[in-house]
Amino acid sequence: MQKSFNTAGPCIPSDHYMVSITPRFDSLKKLIDNKRYFILHAPRQTGKTTLMLQLMEHLNEEGKYIALYVNVEAAQPLRNDIEAVNELIVSEFENKARIYLEKSLRPQEDCFQIRSMQGGISHFLSSWCLQLPKPLVVFMDEVDALIGDGLISVLRQLRSGYTQRPKAFPHALCLIGLRDIRDYRIYSDASKRHIVGGSAFNIKDKSIRLNDFSLEQIKDLYAAHTKATNQKFTPPALQRIFELTAGQPWLVNALGRELCFDEHAIVWTQTVNKADVEQATEILIARRDVHLDQLADKLTEPRVARIIESILIGEDESANFEPSHTHLSEDQQYLIDLGLVRVGTYGLEIANPIYREIIPRELTAYRQNMLGIDPQWYVKADGKLDIDKVLETYIEFYKEHSDLVTKRRTYTEAAHHLLFMAWLQRIVNGGGRVSREYAAGLGRLDLYIEFAGERFAFELKLKSKKALVKGKEQLVEYLQRLSLESGWLVIFSRQAVENLDEVGKREWVEEKGKRIEVIWL
Repeated sequence: MQKSFNTAGPCIPSDHYMVSITPRFDSLKKLIDNKRYFILHAPRQTGKTTLMLQLMEHLNEEGKYIALYVNVEAAQPLRNDIEAVNELIVSEFENKARIYLEKSLRPQEDCFQIRSMQGGISHFLSSWCLQLPKPLVVFMDEVDALIGDGLISVLRQLRSGYTQRPKAFPHALCLIGLRDIRDYRIYSDASKRHIVGGSAFNIKDKSIRLNDFSLEQIKDLYAAHTKATNQKFTPPALQRIFELTAGQPWLVNALGRELCFDEHAIVWTQTVNKADVEQATEILIARRDVHLDQLADKLTEPRVARIIESILIGEDESANFEPSHTHLSEDQQYLIDLGLVRVGTYGLEIANPIYREIIPRELTAYRQNMLGIDPQWYVKADGKLDIDKVLETYIEFYKEHSDLVTKRRTYTEAAHHLLFMAWLQRIVNGGGRVSREYAAGLGRLDLYIEFAGERFAFELKLKSKKALVKGKEQLVEYLQRLSLESGWLVIFSRQAVENLDEVGKREWVEEKGKRIEVIWL
């Protein structure tokens, strides 16, 4: 069977190209040998389940322990019904033992006699461990998907049996999820208060975050395809894959699938180059596969919207740091755990360039479809983009439809940015590309258009006392990086403009040898 790049579910060594996960085994096995209870956390689609399934198989083959992986996400809808949560989780143990363990090692009937009681999980594990000839190691996935008193009960039951290990409780235990348990903030209906996860599970020895792929790992992954098919990748192509994905495993595999297996794949007799990677990335973004669609859906959550909006407009998020320590606020940590953002040089930034393109496109998709623009009307006879017509028509459009900004209910601070980007994206789609740079703390959003061999650079800022002076300085720096001689500084008013005749003032200025057109909106 021909192996492929996997983008759905855990990787299977016989079916999928994989990076070597054995180097990760050493540190985990050391924790297991020392009877530790620990946390493995990372964003979705980063390989947590694949790693745990492979480690379970490895431990069972070695024969020192009996290892079992269980996924408890199905108990999420049961919320505060503790007995029902216990019943379902114990059933999951029973089912997974039937799949992964030989018959003599599976829980016997007497283990299940008390599973519906409030201490059912603890009693079940204790009874089972007493039956087993070797220590039990448990990998429990999606624990942080549980809610409220159900989650609190599970954590406390695992804590209560800790002193009985390894004879009458799991020798070692790994809880797997999106977040470190210290960041769980669980509301208990029973006690009418929030409980911090770390207090309900204070036996945690260590928290391990599963890292994204390094450049060397990406090279190894794609080398497996080269070995199987003889299709080669140029070094700039592999470097570009790393840059665009920042090593996010799902994205790395999705690009591999798009480049080598899907409808627009490069035939295996041809070498994949950097331009092929760029084209595959555009297809991936436009198609919005399941993983990307799930991330885009998160943008509607209020706590997500607050952070993403601040990043879009370049506002400094430092004011949201906890005053008593250096940990990020809960909202910021939530987005980091989702894999949507990371802490960069200037502050919070979108986790990778692909997400950086998906987010504004997702937020402007509806507007693009409502604009009613004929993109060809803005293209000159020689196929070049008439950028002056693009801007002049936008100014007239905004004067007639300023309510698209003033009446927006979400992302209100970024409404100007989003409408302007929607306008540009709609015109450029099919004939060019819009690229964006933005991060909290930058104080602006930079973007440039590539169309028919020409490039046009813009800087978007919200109006303030220093917007003009700072904007010109920042745009000069941006133009220098792009090796361009001119660009546009667009300054948006934070307030609704009463006199629309004042909107759209344009003037060319020179700043440090660069020509800049300032546009006030």
